[in-house]
Amino acid sequence: MNQHRYSRLVKPAAKALARTHLAVYRATKGSLGAHWAGGDVALITTTGRRSGQRRTTPVVCLRSDGHLAIVASNGGSDHPPHWWLNLQHNPRAEVEIGGTRHIVCAQRAETDVEATLAARFAQAFPRFEHYQRRTKRVIPIVVLRTEHPEPHRPPTRPATTPSRGRTGASRASDAAFA
Repeated sequence: MNQHRYSRLVKPAAKALARTHLAVYRATKGSLGAHWAGGDVALITTTGRRSGQRRTTPVVCLRSDGHLAIVASNGGSDHPPHWWLNLQHNPRAEVEIGGTRHIVCAQRAETDVEATLAARFAQAFPRFEHYQRRTKRVIPIVVLRTEHPEPHRPPTRPATTPSRGRTGASRASDAAFA
């Protein structure tokens, strides 16, 4: 299917399907819509880069090393999805998965990790390979890492330089998507 036809026919249908998916997910508190094609679905809420409004989109995801990985395929369109453009402008977002919400920081996966995750996505979601063939652009894989809240420190304690070691709170936060 050429890109013009995709934009004219598939894009509006995909947008309507995403809205319906989101409505069903929210109405059933995740009882319906939490899984698709054998994988997990997360709801990602980004801030619009131009409008400043919060937008929520369902995305398929994989768990990887205590983080979530999502793919910015946009159904194989030559144009990246708006949520990915928003994350490039402001990488902070909110993810809802398994009935819990997490504040995350998004980053495109490093090249070697991206190749591994692309193979995992292709195995879990066979349409992914079709999307890769359909588009001229490289489809990015985005890693969502939970933000680590600063540990509470008494106000009288002098500020210290953060250590290079990992705190117990950091390790627990990393396991949020395990």
